[in-house]
Amino acid sequence: MQVLARWLSELAPTQRILDVGCGSGSLKAQLAGHNVWGVDLDPHELARNRDLRGVCAMSNRLPFAAATFSLVISHHSMEHFADAAGAIREIGRVLQPGGRLFVSVPEGASFADRLYRFLFCGGDHFQRFSFASVVDAVESGAGLHLVGWKELSTSFTFVEKWNFVPAPRGRLPPPLPRRMRWLGHLPVCFFESARVILNVGSRMADRWFSTSFSRYGWALAFGPEKVSPLQEPGCLNVCMSCGSGIDDAASHRVGRFLYRCPDCSKRNVLFGK
Repeated sequence: MQVLARWLSELAPTQRILDVGCGSGSLKAQLAGHNVWGVDLDPHELARNRDLRGVCAMSNRLPFAAATFSLVISHHSMEHFADAAGAIREIGRVLQPGGRLFVSVPEGASFADRLYRFLFCGGDHFQRFSFASVVDAVESGAGLHLVGWKELSTSFTFVEKWNFVPAPRGRLPPPLPRRMRWLGHLPVCFFESARVILNVGSRMADRWFSTSFSRYGWALAFGPEKVSPLQEPGCLNVCMSCGSGIDDAASHRVGRFLYRCPDCSKRNVLFGK
């Protein structure tokens, strides 16, 4: 997102960034070289990134003093917070005066999020955000204002073989449904083909029938100033392997209909506007 890139370029080396619900680290390429602290509940995920100052803690009980960070990142994490309102209040508390917040969340009513919840019995998605609800929650809870936003497209990266472990025979413990048993036994090629069909089919349906099957959600930037929010152009090309959105995918073209992801080097179908 352009506004986030501008914010990062304005930060001094001593200014701190907090990555909330970070896993092993969010936006690693963009945040490289910055003073980043991460918070997550999973110590194993935190340990995977030795460059991250990781702290194991709850998002609604951040172990930091007030006015500690210049920028907070919540990248594909807020939907996993059981107490999202509490987490947003904590974000507002630890932000310095003039601090900023970057949030990316799925649309709770989108096809991609519904499919994710169906396959993974909810997948720990506790929140079902709409555009208005996430903006209202942040503005009222953290005292910030929407500065800019961008619509995100899905790549269905969660349709991956390793997410479905073959279940043993017998009754499965709740809430695991019976479909988890046979999905884990399907070959890798099934999941690879399914991702291609979902990506191509959703974007073709959107173009021909004005649907929104390929929409994932939004990236939103919040700041202290009250301005008219700027909408940045969306991005159709999202890597099916690593989930990186590529605005200039055509510059990485391989043949007529494919491009190579600059982040993971995997080939993807190239979609035009």
